[in-house]
Amino acid sequence: MSQDPAWSQTRTKRMVLFMLSACVSLWLVLLLPFDEPWNWLLIGLFLVLGAAFIKLLASFVLQQRESYRQEREEETGS
Repeated sequence: MSQDPAWSQTRTKRMVLFMLSACVSLWLVLLLPFDEPWNWLLIGLFLVLGAAFIKLLASFVLQQRESYRQEREEETGS
């Protein structure tokens, strides 16, 4: 692969952190009573963390696709 392994580990750790944080915030929203005003803050936090996770996941998939294309070009060019 063309990417640095340390960079990949950092990106993967960040994706796991965002996913777990979003799950915990959603869990709190679902279990706690919704009549408190800070629940809106938890919903906002969940949406932000979910969007960040989706962005990181999309960039990972695009990078994997680009790496695959480069490997295929090298194989057909040889």
